Amino acid sequence: MRNLLLHIQFDGTGFSGWQEQDGPRTVQEDVRRAIETMVQHEVQLSGASRTDKGVHAEAHAANFKTESVIPIEGFRRGLNANLSDDLAIVAVTEVEESFDARYNAVAKTYQYRLQVGETRLPHHHWNTWYMRNDMDLDRMNEAAQHLLGVHRFGAFRARGCTSHTAERRMYAVDITQEAGSPIVVITVTGNAFLRNMVRILAGTLVEVGEGRRAPESVIHALESQERSDAGITAPARGLTLKTVHFEGYPRLGKPDLSKPAPG
Repeated sequence: MRNLLLHIQFDGTGFSGWQEQDGPRTVQEDVRRAIETMVQHEVQLSGASRTDKGVHAEAHAANFKTESVIPIEGFRRGLNANLSDDLAIVAVTEVEESFDARYNAVAKTYQYRLQVGETRLPHHHWNTWYMRNDMDLDRMNEAAQHLLGVHRFGAFRARGCTSHTAERRMYAVDITQEAGSPIVVITVTGNAFLRNMVRILAGTLVEVGEGRRAPESVIHALESQERSDAGITAPARGLTLKTVHFEGYPRLGKPDLSKPAPG
């Protein structure tokens, strides 16, 4: 039995997220159907991240098992021939049979993009959140420092989040803007994320950058665990999953890989 890892890129505008569901179009279903067309049997497609409706991905990761002898490059080409223009397999690699993209992932990096300036630039609309006023990046980075390390991020998750714990570890939170560019980028790397967590972090940091809340207010939100003490939920279109990390970080909150993965 072969175990193939797909590196997936997509424009999330036309998708209702990653996870397959009845009715709406999802990335998982489109990719699964393309695979099954090629291998002529049902597959279980395990994804490393459950991106929300409208969220993009530069390097999502998912794996499936098959006895098909199609070469690696043949899979990449064949799958892309069966996928729409807003979804592509950028690489395929063969991994150990025990590998599971969900359980082997040890960290993820997301980027949230803001377009700032007096003039709105429509060609950035699909993957940015437009802000008329410039952001104070020093204040934003000051607030971001309070997010680093292990915290309970209860104030930064959507109501209805079903995760049994709000404890997460943030390895990096950086806000940058290239000279002369209208794009401000919030880059976040953590061991895992709660529902809408990065978008709420982005909304909170934007409020800091606009001067509507103090950088220290982040400390209060972490302590209170109250959703009302954090900022608004930033629009999905500005968020992109940049990297799924399978090494380089500790296995926090992950199952023992010496045992079979659940399911």
